[in-house]
Amino acid sequence: MGSVQAPDGGCGERLGREVPDNQGGHTVRKCIEHDDLGCPMTRINRVNGQGPTPCPIMLIGEAPGKTEDKQGIPFCGKSGSELTYLYLDKCANISRQNVYVTNLVKCRTNDRDRDPSQAEENACSHLLVDELLKVKPRFVGLIGRLSSRWLLHDVKMEKMHGFGYEYDFYPWGVHIGIMKVMPLYHPAYGLHNTAMMRHIMEDFTRFGRLVRGDTNVMWKERKE
Repeated sequence: MGSVQAPDGGCGERLGREVPDNQGGHTVRKCIEHDDLGCPMTRINRVNGQGPTPCPIMLIGEAPGKTEDKQGIPFCGKSGSELTYLYLDKCANISRQNVYVTNLVKCRTNDRDRDPSQAEENACSHLLVDELLKVKPRFVGLIGRLSSRWLLHDVKMEKMHGFGYEYDFYPWGVHIGIMKVMPLYHPAYGLHNTAMMRHIMEDFTRFGRLVRGDTNVMWKERKE
């Protein structure tokens, strides 16, 4: 498998206008597409996806944080370290080198890392569709509520996390194929609430089982 970054074009490909420096000496810019939307998103770097392509395993997070914005690499901060060495290596028994990792939006939302707005998701979502078309994953881990909602729409994380679902993806009339997807609690939850770590570890353990073909982690309708 070769290695590729997310396709060029769209949000952040044109550098956009510079705004006053408030990131410790780094040049901060706005995406032109977001300017057109009247959106406040700024960023130092557009954080493209990273990993082999095509790739059978893909993880989709929500938005870059402060460290990701500075380095231009998805999941490279504290949450990324937990993702790589605990949740993937130890729990899922999957090496990050064998996973394509990306985010729903490619720019940091602001210095408080608020949730992306619907307008921001819309401005970036075509990049994620491009990635899915190029990566052609068979297994997708949806990290967090926002990425789960983007693909599966009506998501209740408390009920759906840690279960696999078959999803037939037809973006722009192009058939990617049936993927097995699983909503996962975000590693950041464990940093803020250590009691959540057990649930995140269980989610990624089940995701590893999904990748290895264990059908017992697939969602089955319960009879009352």
